[in-house]
Amino acid sequence: MIDFENRLKSLKERRQGSRERAIFESMDSFAANQAILTGRDVRKREFFETLNESAGVKYAIGAMAAVDEAATKVSIREGERVADSLIKSLSSEGESVTKRLQGSVALDIHIKGHSDVDMLILVTNPVNVELPKVVPNGYLPSSDPRSLLQIIRDVRAKSERILPVNFPKANVDCSSSKCICVSGGSLAREVDVVPAIWFDTIKYQSSSRDHDRGVKIYNKSDDEFLLNFPFTHIKLVNDRDALYGGNLKSVIRLMKNMIADMPDYKKRVVKQLSSYDLAAIGYHMNENLYAPYYMKLSLVEKTRAHLAFLLAAKDYRSSLSVPDQSRKIFDNDGKVEALSILSKEMDDLAVSIFKELQPLRSAYDSSAILTKSIF
Repeated sequence: MIDFENRLKSLKERRQGSRERAIFESMDSFAANQAILTGRDVRKREFFETLNESAGVKYAIGAMAAVDEAATKVSIREGERVADSLIKSLSSEGESVTKRLQGSVALDIHIKGHSDVDMLILVTNPVNVELPKVVPNGYLPSSDPRSLLQIIRDVRAKSERILPVNFPKANVDCSSSKCICVSGGSLAREVDVVPAIWFDTIKYQSSSRDHDRGVKIYNKSDDEFLLNFPFTHIKLVNDRDALYGGNLKSVIRLMKNMIADMPDYKKRVVKQLSSYDLAAIGYHMNENLYAPYYMKLSLVEKTRAHLAFLLAAKDYRSSLSVPDQSRKIFDNDGKVEALSILSKEMDDLAVSIFKELQPLRSAYDSSAILTKSIF
């Protein structure tokens, strides 16, 4: 049986930070020390905590819920603050760049209140255009004599030099090949700065819709570009989530929280499934994502059944692509091993909740979860 009281404590701290941190962030040091000594908790009481339900049900509902909007706004604000400061400095040094938010925060599938944020720093002149170009088009010859690869090298090098100057009390970690991590100092969130260029697909040239546009992230270690379609991914996930009343993102958050609560030896394996992969796994639940708001708990059983089917049905599993069709979800054996662990953990979650709901019954009956209403 899962210890849901410990799970609830971990979930609370992940979403809102520790009690001590919340206290020190909300009052002066003397008052904070007094509050800690008296056992006071200033953290907001969330909906799942108010439910007149068992601990397991509270955990499942909380694990599916979005992080508090105010906390998410802080993450976005800090990401934009770092990006705007960098863009201003790069512009003064002759680099034409802009910013875009990507990743879990952009999709609202992050599970930490103090979540880090990914900011793309994109070269705007010139852009990489997929051939053959759509005619007519508004593209003009580049006025910059450098190649795109040299431009992005310069943007990366200048960013590594500028960021420690603009944020002198922060820690600027340049060890990653794809991003520069800025944290601490005056920043309330960790910000990953990701240098990249635009890739204007043939589809984008015709539509001018941002979600048809690709980006090429610069990999410093290999000195090459990696093609991604983050805005296509965001659009497709948002559309499917809206179709099923927010349940796709609920399922993604549930899986992410389950992984976060695993012991380290399991987590190391399951981390082979990225947030991008988990979103794709949930995306393919299709009509099984349907559940009215008062039967949200049914998504636990539906996710459990979906993961079990993926594990058993090799041909079907191997056929599945990520939403933007850029690759298969399970493109290496390590991800299948990760799926096996995640599936077992979801089995344990469903069975543990079932035993809370039906303590006198020994055999698992999915209907107990599928038909449970919560108000």
